[in-house]
Amino acid sequence: MLKKLKVLALVGIGVAIAVAGCGGGQKISMPAEGVQLSYKPAVGKTFTYRAVVKKYIQTSEKGVSIEKQVSGDVTFDVSVLDAGEGGKATMKYKFKNVAVSVFQNNQIQPSDEVEDLKDLEFTVYLDTSGSMDSLEGIDLEEEFQKKEISPIDFLLTFPIPQEKVKIGYSWENVQDTTVQGEHGTATQKVKVTYNISDFVMLDGARCVVADIKGTIHMTQKGESEDEDGTVYEIDMTMDGDIKGKIYFDVDNGCVVKYQSNKMVDVKGTQTNTDTGEQHPISYYNQETIDAKLLKNK
Repeated sequence: MLKKLKVLALVGIGVAIAVAGCGGGQKISMPAEGVQLSYKPAVGKTFTYRAVVKKYIQTSEKGVSIEKQVSGDVTFDVSVLDAGEGGKATMKYKFKNVAVSVFQNNQIQPSDEVEDLKDLEFTVYLDTSGSMDSLEGIDLEEEFQKKEISPIDFLLTFPIPQEKVKIGYSWENVQDTTVQGEHGTATQKVKVTYNISDFVMLDGARCVVADIKGTIHMTQKGESEDEDGTVYEIDMTMDGDIKGKIYFDVDNGCVVKYQSNKMVDVKGTQTNTDTGEQHPISYYNQETIDAKLLKNK
């Protein structure tokens, strides 16, 4: 039985996604020598976050158009188990409260992807740049196939530069990801520029503020099987934009607030392997995820 290789919905692997809430904090003076960012002060601590997600999805496959809205409120813990040079770190995620609804044609519908989030635990390993190096506890190939919501959406990773940062300091993070599955291959390139725009006191924490701007390019080729057993060859290309803002606590080594807005557009074809009949695929996704630190212990 072929495993379904659905239209890619996951975007932004290695890109922090989240943060919301109140204002941007009170501006304070940054030390003349700048500040060093690191996850090391967070080792041994657990941070509780609340994330609000809103997503609009429009798809067209085999001539059928579908519109969906995903709306939710999620609470999860992030425990920092280890941290090394630069942004290298090991973090364990545990989802606690998941209140996410999927609407199609203005009617709520059941979602296995939402159910999968409940009580989920997984571990993320970050490389020295602060980008995701590997995952333990979830299947990355399956996450690439999800069309509504994925735990990857809530990763709060933040690339850590080696140098001390000051207002106006900027750096670029590029991450290439290839997932080779039994019935297809997906590649993704995420290029993001971070710029330190402010230094503020937010909820009692000294935070650097980093503005985010980036692009996503993704391809997917493989096989897909309908419920009736029809097999299709899938060939898709996705391009998207990322914008956002991260507030990072320089003393406690954690994200305090993060705002992300992503828009992606997918175009492709699916070809019936028996008849050779070809149909276009289109997929548009606009997603905002706002998350904020509630407490740490």
